[in-house]
Amino acid sequence: MSQILDDGRTIAFGQDLDEVEQIFGIKAGDDPSPVARKGLDKLLRAGLLGLEFDSGKLDTITFEPGYEFRNPPSPYPEPWKNFVPIGPMRISGGMAREDFLSYLTAWDQRAKNLGAEKMESGDLTSVQFAVSIDQDEFADMIHVSMGPSRRAGGGGIWCDGWTLFFTMESNRRDMGGRIGILQSLSAFRDEFNTVARRPLHR
Repeated sequence: MSQILDDGRTIAFGQDLDEVEQIFGIKAGDDPSPVARKGLDKLLRAGLLGLEFDSGKLDTITFEPGYEFRNPPSPYPEPWKNFVPIGPMRISGGMAREDFLSYLTAWDQRAKNLGAEKMESGDLTSVQFAVSIDQDEFADMIHVSMGPSRRAGGGGIWCDGWTLFFTMESNRRDMGGRIGILQSLSAFRDEFNTVARRPLHR
């Protein structure tokens, strides 16, 4: 499944770094995150997109402030996982947190209609999902975990997922002084994530 961008170009999970660099005419650099692995984790910033690569494969797409979502965020091959329009509701740039929660309720029902099952947390099969909402002094975040999940050493769990951040008092200037407005939306595909994954032996 390819993600059609606002400008009509397309990208896809698992796409080669070299190919994406050619599409945008921009070179990726090492991911500056303190937990990033030098030489393996790359970041390419292209306008209002942040694209993360693991071992040369695209595994995270982040839509940053100002992105308009002229085409719905739908990079997953499994239809139930995508944030497609549902009736009059759709993901939009600068949408209010309350509007997203209404959309999420409709998305939840759509996912169930397509055969998925909502869980509280923990291990997820390929047709299960869980939603977590964190709203405190440090972040206003909603995360949708979508299976299958895999356990890593130290008790960590990896799976596909959407992560949304909304503006708070500390960053209200980012969205014209408004609080509780969509700041960024990220989609992650664990299939191309090599962290804590045992390498294949040939």
